[in-house]
Amino acid sequence: MKNQTTKISTKQKIFDVSVDLFSQKGFDAVSVREIAREVGIRESSIYNHYKNKEAILDAIIDYFKSELGSSSPPEEEMEKLMETPEMFFEVGAKAFIGRMSAPKIEKIWRIISIELYHNEKIREFFKRELLEVPLIAWEEIFTKMIEKGAIKPVDPKIMAYEYFYFAIFLYFEHFVLNYEESDETFMELVWDRMSNHAEFIINSIKKE
Repeated sequence: MKNQTTKISTKQKIFDVSVDLFSQKGFDAVSVREIAREVGIRESSIYNHYKNKEAILDAIIDYFKSELGSSSPPEEEMEKLMETPEMFFEVGAKAFIGRMSAPKIEKIWRIISIELYHNEKIREFFKRELLEVPLIAWEEIFTKMIEKGAIKPVDPKIMAYEYFYFAIFLYFEHFVLNYEESDETFMELVWDRMSNHAEFIINSIKKE
């Protein structure tokens, strides 16, 4: 049992160190030797836990997907919130900020941002999981809000683009354009901007 515990602990440390290094330098610029050195183990020991460096990146993305999925409210709560758009958007904005600002998740967002330019697997993951799937989900949300009589009968696909693409803009602004300059006040500003944007959307589509 002791050996198993040690292996789990070492694997987690490899994971965490890799997240740190990949977010600072990019995946290609970090070697397995460097990861091992930072963990404090021999390079060959890495392969007791991960097949190769690509497998570490795969594990990081799997963790990222799992964390994003677990941050959504239960389906029953979502259905109830849809009846009150103001509350729904407030909960959604808080969830978005939570996803952006958790320390480990924030580093993984940065890894994704770096790898978008030259890693086909990451680019496809971003397009599918962070653009296409959320847009489909938001279209379904607006459709249900219309069916519940909570908002005007607007085009749900257009509203999905209008609402969700502002969040994507904030993502690129922080993790691509201003990452090195952003500080702890950034998320406070994001909350204000998300709130203002949600209020604008609500005022445009809510029933009188």
